[in-house]
Amino acid sequence: MTRVFKQMQGGVRFGAAVRLSGRQLARLVAVFENPDPTRGPALGGRQAVSRIYLDGIGPVVVKHYRRGGLVARVIRQTYVNFGKPRSRHEFEQLERVRQLGVDAPEPVAYAFCGTLVYRAWLISREILGAQSLAQLSRTSIERTHRAMDALTRHVAVLVAHGIRHRDFHPGNVLVDSADRVFLIDFDKADRYRGSRATLAGKYVRRWNRAVEKHGLPPVLTERMAISARALPGERWPGTLSPR
Repeated sequence: MTRVFKQMQGGVRFGAAVRLSGRQLARLVAVFENPDPTRGPALGGRQAVSRIYLDGIGPVVVKHYRRGGLVARVIRQTYVNFGKPRSRHEFEQLERVRQLGVDAPEPVAYAFCGTLVYRAWLISREILGAQSLAQLSRTSIERTHRAMDALTRHVAVLVAHGIRHRDFHPGNVLVDSADRVFLIDFDKADRYRGSRATLAGKYVRRWNRAVEKHGLPPVLTERMAISARALPGERWPGTLSPR
């Protein structure tokens, strides 16, 4: 694991891959306190982020952790502290999967404030010129085919190492202008203790449900099956028969 520099600014605790200057910390705290987050569609990836230019680092994305579902009607931005803050967990997950060769956003820092309850943020380098695979699938079949080939190779690595991405869907897959494929939103990722075949099945079923639920082009499920079968040595259960 990369060394993490622990710092503090205005009551906010930071853990960063590089030591941040006082000016950088102050800039980030200002964004935390006065966010102007952009929002995407229901299946468009991150739902509340601020995009800023951080001197000395460049374009970054600040992820504001916010609850979803019924709980969000009462408690929107705070979490009960039962262990690691969600931002630290995602920071560490991103570092881990990147070390395994999976393309994911480069984490810059995590931040949180509070004790019994807390608010949290994640700062990562922005993937320039990217769009979600959900969006891409509606505009370019050829690029979608290439993206799915790359995506299934990434998923094979995650499965082989027992990493479960609990929010795996086409909105959490970004494709940049060079057709490089990135997985995002690892804050709920965890270690899966069951068999690798079962884990592979969970990935496939979750993906297919999301495609169907949001009315996305069937090429996404078709290419998932074709690409996964082409992976040497991988066993994908259910709709994806072993070779």
